[in-house]
Amino acid sequence: MKNVTVQVATGEDFFDREQEQKQYWSDLDTDNLLLLAPRRVGKTSVMKRMQENSDQQGFSVVFVDVSDAGSEAAFVRRLYQAVLESANGDGLWNRLQDSWLGHAISRVKKVGGGGFSVEFVGEDTNDWSRVGRELANALSNLGGRWLIQIDELPVFVLKLLHDPNSEQRIRVREFLYWMRRMRLEYPTVRWMLAGSIGLDTITARLNLADTINDLRIVTLGAYSRQTAHDLLCTLGATYSIELSEPVRQRLIDRIGWPIPYYLQLAFHELRNRDGAAAVTTDDVDHVFETLLDSAHRAYFDYWRQRLYDELGRPDNDYAIDLLAAVSRDEEGATKDTLSQLLEQSIADLRERDAKLRYLLDVLQSDGYLVEHEHRWRFRFPLLRDYWCKRVVP
Repeated sequence: MKNVTVQVATGEDFFDREQEQKQYWSDLDTDNLLLLAPRRVGKTSVMKRMQENSDQQGFSVVFVDVSDAGSEAAFVRRLYQAVLESANGDGLWNRLQDSWLGHAISRVKKVGGGGFSVEFVGEDTNDWSRVGRELANALSNLGGRWLIQIDELPVFVLKLLHDPNSEQRIRVREFLYWMRRMRLEYPTVRWMLAGSIGLDTITARLNLADTINDLRIVTLGAYSRQTAHDLLCTLGATYSIELSEPVRQRLIDRIGWPIPYYLQLAFHELRNRDGAAAVTTDDVDHVFETLLDSAHRAYFDYWRQRLYDELGRPDNDYAIDLLAAVSRDEEGATKDTLSQLLEQSIADLRERDAKLRYLLDVLQSDGYLVEHEHRWRFRFPLLRDYWCKRVVP
């Protein structure tokens, strides 16, 4: 098992998550899924793993990353491209060739590699919603069961929302309702939607929660402490690095909430240290000092940046202030303290309470905060350490 810190973990580099996959497959038997989890927890790796094992579940799985799609038409083209490049893509292409759309699709070999690029020609194909329905209809008529996994859908939706050349909210509403109709009209095609930003948060912000109320919400959290120990032991064996139980315990404690990414990242820094093969707890502490220095801030800055992308102004500013207040004490802050923080900006008590409740729900579901004994505190110490060192004035 390799020490993977940037790339998606696949094959022998993928670790555990068996119970979560079992749950997802069971839920997909009857429902479409919305996978909610903070960034760096391993959503993409889990979906890719499901794709690897899809034959055992009786599904043909197509994985699509739409983070760089800039329009609805580009989104639909990405769907077509991914499906046509899948193991059963030839069957779909043969069926499409006999339809009106088959004469409007140009399927061209990529230069220097496998796969296909897809372009639509003709005025009829300007109707991206119809072109998308044709795909779902063709998949439905192929027989068998299909699962379309869409990663970073919320990022794409935010691009539509921020496009200055459109009626943003209307455009987003039409797209999300179109996706909902697709899910309901073609039950043999299942959908699994995910992203590093919560689609539930975006739809709540836009009062469009009914566009996703047909989705079963599933989650993905950190490893259990035992699984984290097992991962570190496996990595240590691969690289001939001795990690005693106290060392593993110290590393897990410093992270606090053992997300795969930070476990892998900390182990990578241990690999690069000078010294003997046996690692000490002092080595672990030094690694975390290194991770939190200015040269490595890119490992954490997205936790701050995503609030601007997900919430927009002024809610992102409120969230930053709330997190700053919570970070000042290891035990966190009470709800009353956080409410007083918003009082200057939101005078009306009922409005302030509603806003605070909304923001705390977002910060909890996105992995920033957790409520414990009537106080709100950071879910994992490593993030609090970053917030204190790099964000709080």
